[in-house]
Amino acid sequence: MTSASHSPSLDDPDNPLLAPRKLEADANFDVTAMIDLVFMMNIYFLVTTLGAAAGELNLPAAKHCVAADRETSVIVSIIEGVDRSAGQVYVGDGREGEPLVEREEQEKAVRAAVEEGVRSQKNTVLIKAEKNVRLRDVARVAAAAAGVAGMELKLAVIEKE
Repeated sequence: MTSASHSPSLDDPDNPLLAPRKLEADANFDVTAMIDLVFMMNIYFLVTTLGAAAGELNLPAAKHCVAADRETSVIVSIIEGVDRSAGQVYVGDGREGEPLVEREEQEKAVRAAVEEGVRSQKNTVLIKAEKNVRLRDVARVAAAAAGVAGMELKLAVIEKE
C-alpha cells in the first residue's frame, strides 16, 4: 500500500458527492438615505401642522383697553402711496388737507403738529394707517411724533372693505 487512500471531506468544495453551492453575495442595505428622508418628512409635517394650528387660534378680546380720546389727541393719518411707494401722510383725521409725500416734509409736519398739540394740552398722538401701509412708513412717522417730550403714542389700523 504505497498510496494512501484519501477520502473526500464534506467541507471540501471539490467533493463530487455534494451539490455545488451557489455563490451568494451578502445582502446589504444602506438605510442612511431612508433615515434622512423620514427625518425631513417629520420636520415638514411638524412645521406645517404648527403653522396650520396657529392660524386657527381664537385670541381673547381685549378687556382693559380704552379708546383714544379724539379731543385730546393729535391725529395723523397715513394712506397707502401710489405704486406702493412711501405712504401719504395727512395731519388730521383721514384725507383732510393736502397730502404730504416727501419724507422730510412728513417728519417736519408731524413734529410741528405734535408740538402744537402739546401747547394746546393734547397729550396723545393717534396714528391711523391703512392696512396696506408699510411698517417702515408707520415707524418713521411714529419716531417723528415720539421725538416730542410729554406725548403718548397710540396706533390704529384702518381696514378698507
